[in-house]
Amino acid sequence: MNLYAQQLARTADRHNYTSGALIQERPQVKWRFQTEGQVYSSPVLYADKIIIGSCDSNLYALNKADGSVLWKYKTGGEVRATAAVDQQVVYFLSADGHFYALDVHTGKQLWTFKTEGEKTYDIWDYFQSSAAVESGIVYFGSGDGHIYALDAKNGKEIWKYKTAGIVHASPTVTAHEILIGSFDGYFYCLEKNGDLRWKFKTIGEHYFPKGEVQFHAVAADSSVYFGARDFNSYALKIKDGTGHWVYHQPGSWISVPSLAGKQLLLTMSDSYSVLALDKVYGGKLYEPRIPLNTFSSASITDSAAYFGALDGVLYKLDLSKGTVSSVFQTASSKLNRSNFFDEKDKLRTGLDEKYAHDIHKLFTGYLQMGSIFSTVWIDGQSLYFSSADGAVYALE
Repeated sequence: MNLYAQQLARTADRHNYTSGALIQERPQVKWRFQTEGQVYSSPVLYADKIIIGSCDSNLYALNKADGSVLWKYKTGGEVRATAAVDQQVVYFLSADGHFYALDVHTGKQLWTFKTEGEKTYDIWDYFQSSAAVESGIVYFGSGDGHIYALDAKNGKEIWKYKTAGIVHASPTVTAHEILIGSFDGYFYCLEKNGDLRWKFKTIGEHYFPKGEVQFHAVAADSSVYFGARDFNSYALKIKDGTGHWVYHQPGSWISVPSLAGKQLLLTMSDSYSVLALDKVYGGKLYEPRIPLNTFSSASITDSAAYFGALDGVLYKLDLSKGTVSSVFQTASSKLNRSNFFDEKDKLRTGLDEKYAHDIHKLFTGYLQMGSIFSTVWIDGQSLYFSSADGAVYALE
């Protein structure tokens, strides 16, 4: 594995773990940078730079010390994918259907690759596929239904694999496999040459019969863990795709998995919680409540996990106590959260009527709170993340 590539959840196996972090109980804003569009992608730290994309179609390189713009690169569409950086090159996908490679120091384009086009599945399809870089090859999924492998040096296609649905999950890469889900309801294990080793069909559910796989998986030892829209979390053997266990969460999509030692942490959608399972047997360890949906990955330290939610609040999970506390609130959340939550921190009654019983309008309304879709990047005493109101934050 390439230990130097920086990418979503830090490494290609998506463990999202940082050792030795020294985060304050109530970190304060070190700087805030405002883009011109909503931000769903996550920051990646490379040397003195924070790399992040925005729905204003730009990829930004910000000075990690003060948030000033070092360079920005304009694409032809929204940038909802998180960039990967390796060997001084930034790799990312744009909604314009192109995959880009830029010089990390200058933002100069090195090459581009044209896919067969991007598209969106539904209103909750918040992200584009974020690349994984390993041993000189860049892997990513596309709205055209393919999983791609490109030569990192020149962008030449090495292979592509066709699924039957949009692929906005980010690939998880191990020493010998590429692991990725699709909106077709299958989870795929590909060999490094692009051949299919196995594919696994999710169970499906009454309202989501396909059991779409929207988010990235996490791989550890000989197992891979992922969630789906059929309210299930799956643990499979990487070798042959047979099952270890399945955990069913009534009424809620499983968002994104992370690993904290023996604990598998799952951010949740409609159950308004974060779920900790025993990674070996799938038994529930604890499940503290949070006020609203979470679609980001939990970022793990030695003693805690950090994640954001649709209410624009950054939360901390104590890994030993299983308790959750709020550590920061975005500017938009401070301004607008009371429109959605009462004095007891419960969703206000009457929201359905206010938004004409239209769940699409309601979820669009939630964005007024500066929802945090970003996965937090932890660096020493600092936390870096973005919010849907277009801001990029550094806390310390």
